[in-house]
Amino acid sequence: MQHGVSTFSAEKLCGVDFCGFVESADNFEKHWQWPEEIGKGFISVFMLRPGLILGVGEYLLRETVSIRMGGAKPPFIIGFTIPTTIRFSVNSRRARMDSFIYNSGRSAIFYLPEWEAVAEYPPCMPIRSIGIFIEPSLLSTFFEHRQYNSIPAGVRDIIEGCRTKAYYHEIILTPQTRTILHQLLNCSYRSPLKRLYIESKVLELISHSFLGLISDPGEPRSFVLHPDDMERIRAARDTLVRDMESPPALLDLARMVGINKNKLNLGFNQVFGTSVFDYLRIHRLERARELLETKALSVTEAAFEVGYSHSRSFARAFKKHFGTNPKELIR
Repeated sequence: MQHGVSTFSAEKLCGVDFCGFVESADNFEKHWQWPEEIGKGFISVFMLRPGLILGVGEYLLRETVSIRMGGAKPPFIIGFTIPTTIRFSVNSRRARMDSFIYNSGRSAIFYLPEWEAVAEYPPCMPIRSIGIFIEPSLLSTFFEHRQYNSIPAGVRDIIEGCRTKAYYHEIILTPQTRTILHQLLNCSYRSPLKRLYIESKVLELISHSFLGLISDPGEPRSFVLHPDDMERIRAARDTLVRDMESPPALLDLARMVGINKNKLNLGFNQVFGTSVFDYLRIHRLERARELLETKALSVTEAAFEVGYSHSRSFARAFKKHFGTNPKELIR
């Protein structure tokens, strides 16, 4: 890697060569540290099984850094970034795709045949990123026959090796997905259980990511949300997040955004994968975790900050959600 611009090859990423990475004794993990003049932090790669690789990064950069990626045999990629936004510029031999923003709070599923991409990572901002790299031939093993016929035609073309155009799909992160990401980023297991734990979490992330792409004929279809309904549901989410210390009741929230209570409840579950107040509960706990990790608040201060009246009930909810006591995060 050179200063300012770093180069990875997607073909090598799904193969063998990891130039500059330090390999663990069991060949399961490979690690790379950012040079001090660029930033601090690391990138880790986990070889889960043939054709399935996990990349995890946690770093803080001193300046904007561009990472150049490319290859003739690209993988199918599912990417997550917490909590920042990344800009991608993509070129293809057959077409050019303008720059697009990979937003915080969302995941991206993409496949770019015969491609070259440049990702720009912002400076002075903690970045946590997770990337799942899947060889297209492995994708079909994740679906039953009837599901395979229900996935988007673009994904079927990738599996069958006849996709010549770029495929990109952005997904809003659900609270359940955020929980899995936190569990992966804070894995405390050691080998050999570590491999089993990480692979199970990666498979969970894959299933959550594909959930919105599959229309299972054996399950009841979701009701249709119109664009204005979607805007009202997102406005309700924004109101919950903004007023999490003292949120409105469900009926009041529905009135505030101009939608009936039942449609808000059902629509919220369809868009965000959980109920209105489950989303609020998980958001409060995740915000509290950030406060404990970055602002050195006491447990009581963090609890009050996110709307809990009693620190004991907050501590119980926190441990149930994250599997650890909030006191353990105070630095």
